[in-house]
Amino acid sequence: MSLADIPASGANPGAEGSPLPGKKLVSWKEIAGHLGRETRTVQRWEKTEGLPIRRHEHQKKSTVYAYTSELDEWFKRRQPADDPEADAAFVPEPDATSITEPDVDTLSEKANGGAVLPVVAIVPEAGSEDLPSVEPDKPPPNIRKQVALGLVSFAILCIIAYAVYKLIPTKPPPPEKVRLVVLPFKNISGDPKQDYFSAGLTDEMITRLGSLDPRRLGVIAAASSSAQSGKPLKEIGRALNVQYALEGSVRREGNQVRIDVHLIQVSDQTDLWADSYSRDLTDILLVQDEVGAAVASQIRTALAATTVMSSSKFANRSVNAEAYDAYLSGRFYWTNRGDLHKSIEAYQLAIQKDPQYALAYAGLAGSYALLGQVPYDDMSPLEAKPKARAAAEHALQLDPLLGEAHAVLANVAFSYDWNFEVAEQEFQRALALSPNNPTPHLWFSHYCIVRNRLPQAIEENSRLLEIEPVSPLFNINRAEIYYHARNYDAAITTASRAIEQYPNYWLAYIWLGSALREKKMYKEALEQFSKGRAASHDHPVMISLYGHALALSGDAAGAHKALDDLQHIAQSRYVSSLYFAAVYTGLGENHTALDWLDRAYTERNDRLVYLGSEPMADPLRSDPRFARLLARIGVH
Repeated sequence: MSLADIPASGANPGAEGSPLPGKKLVSWKEIAGHLGRETRTVQRWEKTEGLPIRRHEHQKKSTVYAYTSELDEWFKRRQPADDPEADAAFVPEPDATSITEPDVDTLSEKANGGAVLPVVAIVPEAGSEDLPSVEPDKPPPNIRKQVALGLVSFAILCIIAYAVYKLIPTKPPPPEKVRLVVLPFKNISGDPKQDYFSAGLTDEMITRLGSLDPRRLGVIAAASSSAQSGKPLKEIGRALNVQYALEGSVRREGNQVRIDVHLIQVSDQTDLWADSYSRDLTDILLVQDEVGAAVASQIRTALAATTVMSSSKFANRSVNAEAYDAYLSGRFYWTNRGDLHKSIEAYQLAIQKDPQYALAYAGLAGSYALLGQVPYDDMSPLEAKPKARAAAEHALQLDPLLGEAHAVLANVAFSYDWNFEVAEQEFQRALALSPNNPTPHLWFSHYCIVRNRLPQAIEENSRLLEIEPVSPLFNINRAEIYYHARNYDAAITTASRAIEQYPNYWLAYIWLGSALREKKMYKEALEQFSKGRAASHDHPVMISLYGHALALSGDAAGAHKALDDLQHIAQSRYVSSLYFAAVYTGLGENHTALDWLDRAYTERNDRLVYLGSEPMADPLRSDPRFARLLARIGVH
């Protein structure tokens, strides 16, 4: 059901003028769309399951219509099973109208109500036989002359257009990107506690190589690189579509570091270059520059002739060894999203050791930004987001060209300040400065969802997946976009594929369960939310979604148990008011749900800006309080 189709009153007048709750659906296609099924299925349900369909008889024909409230009540009561074989055997009823409804399935139309002009069949009227006839195979002489002149004119225009095309210089097509993966450097120090160091060094090397020539060199980001580690090189090449792989090992003893690296051509597994570096940790940035310059030299035929690895920015100053070590630890926890509090502690230690360390401030800003937003939100946005902003601004005072810091400012602008103009500017700056950094692309795709630019969100996600093709986080981002576009089948397919590869990745269960719920497949949705609860160790967002689905399925007692669970957790940590609002919305207690949304507004909850396209909020849209809330946020 499209948001744009919901009337302001939320009700349609009945035969006697009394209000009938819900929207009036006026075709088989609208009824099927509301129930999330094919037209053939809902027509079969009317015949065999008693689906409440009404008919209006006129001129020996009839048109169908139904009310959403009656359909929802019937679905909740009957819980009809899908039966593809019965659907295939059922003979569908033809539409009794002269209007052909085109099958439109674009993201923007689904998100905006699917408004499409009908195609009307035009037939001759009675009495048209009285019109003068024209012999079709022998047009009058004047028509033949007009046709001949038209063909000559068309030929002349084609010649002129071709000449103009040849004369006007055209831009050369963009060069095809060379793709490189930096496989995780092996820790050969014999100390497992140094794993964070080798992982962080790999991440740093990816960042440095990614800045070589972003237009011509695509460097696979850390998550996808780690996911492919240990697999045969040919398999990695196919999975990531890369031509080159950089492998390495790290041995660290105190502040002494030995790094061995070699560059491999994936097609024939030829070693193109290898070298070893034994340096003090204070010179680690210079080592990264030297490796980058060597890699650029080996694949320079595919890159721009002017590509130069400029090391002046880093090579002119050494790094504080203790600060760098702490920074890599922070990157390790940030990349894995394992413990953002440990990430913050590590970045703070790096800053303590080196107060001029701009990258550490940028990392700190990113960690605070995540801690203050769904689903990582165990810190109130009122506390976390201002800290994120302050750290990002300090990072830019030290280094104005840090794309990571601009991305954080963009995140805070749209999710906390609700200042979309500033967010747009900061995102464009971040993407220009860090085109190979996946985080700005991820956050910008979320921004496009919020601004109801769903086709652009998909485009941004596609760019993201070029950098991180197998990362579960970024594949799930695509499922979330499909969900907001109300393309639930695509969301289910994408989320299911991620779960097949990463069954313990609990964020995937959010979008799989949510898409199933919107198709009114409550049993299946509850099963996925239950798995998400187990995988996340009962994270509040999973409890909320589970309670909301229980309420929709008719289990009010179970939904109230979920509310009790949320209240219990809130005694020991921050729990967003948005989670309570969701459950009360499922229970149909809209007034209480809006009370909780007002609290979420006071908390500056980041998911409020998604309410413009959030299907869960549909039952609230006819309430003036909800409209005022969206207006205060600036969402339409």
